Amino acid sequence: MENASLTKNLGRYLSCLLIAYLLTNAANAADLNRTYLASSITGENMTVVWVARERGFFKKYGLDVQFVQMARSPLTVTALIAGEIDMGIIGPAHILNAATSGADVVGIANFVQKLDYRFVARPEIRKPEDLRGRRVAISGPGAVPHVAVLLALQKLGLDSNREKIIFLTIPGTEMNHRVALESGSVDAAALNGAVGDLYASRGYSMLFNFKGSGVTLAQTGLVTSRRAIAAKPQVVEGYLKAFIEAIAYVLEPANKAVVARIIASNLRLDVAAAEEPYKKIVNSYDRVPYPNVEGIETLQSVLVQINPKLSHVRAEAVVDSGLISRLEASGFIKSIYKGQ
Repeated sequence: MENASLTKNLGRYLSCLLIAYLLTNAANAADLNRTYLASSITGENMTVVWVARERGFFKKYGLDVQFVQMARSPLTVTALIAGEIDMGIIGPAHILNAATSGADVVGIANFVQKLDYRFVARPEIRKPEDLRGRRVAISGPGAVPHVAVLLALQKLGLDSNREKIIFLTIPGTEMNHRVALESGSVDAAALNGAVGDLYASRGYSMLFNFKGSGVTLAQTGLVTSRRAIAAKPQVVEGYLKAFIEAIAYVLEPANKAVVARIIASNLRLDVAAAEEPYKKIVNSYDRVPYPNVEGIETLQSVLVQINPKLSHVRAEAVVDSGLISRLEASGFIKSIYKGQ
């Protein structure tokens, strides 16, 4: 009888604990701002999002972030303009394109600005002039690999139209470009840093090396609308704080094992295979991800060849660096990097 009573009391106690737990979680969830973030990017440049989510930085800054995977970046822009999402992560080329129609889209951070690419070609292509009539891999018109190729050609004094260079769109990750290059499906491609160096060591021709060239290019960027900045200042600030802390976490060498595991999980790789994307991210992320007007202008100077309307867009009008500037002035960023 005594055991039955003890069991009954224990059951009541556990039920009370469960109810208290559920009520606490419900209260915590109620304190968070439900918000939507979208992107079509699936590569390692999204590490900042993965880390912010897994390490709880979104919740730390009051956000209940619902991530939406888009098929293409223009769909992210459309959703942002319609007010269906608060934030998007896209290539800045799409910000410029949106600006040509007067859309309310503004870049408030750039996670990647260093252009660490190598423009490499198959071994039989010995010099830039040999590219005439050849096929070059790109991810799509205006995508970063395409822009990197156009910049490389510009530096080499080549005009893609005059040289009748064929841009072949190969969607997916850089691995697809590498496979196409090795199989001969394409004759040249822009490959990321160490990977491009590896191909050069294997006998492929290094036509242009961006490392040390001084060329910067706005790449993976955080965008929102001026409407959202005005209506949801706490949400916008929460995103910036979460991402800045995530970057600091990624750049801290002591966190390498955790970051590599997060990258491997999201890219569906073995942890050992995550070494390459981990190194790329550590070498690419800026400690303070200011939107870079100069990088936007570089991008614009290339993309105007594809879309002449971009000549009427002012680069400084499509970014807002004031938000990060205020965080830096407040001492927030310094506190995040304290001890690093």
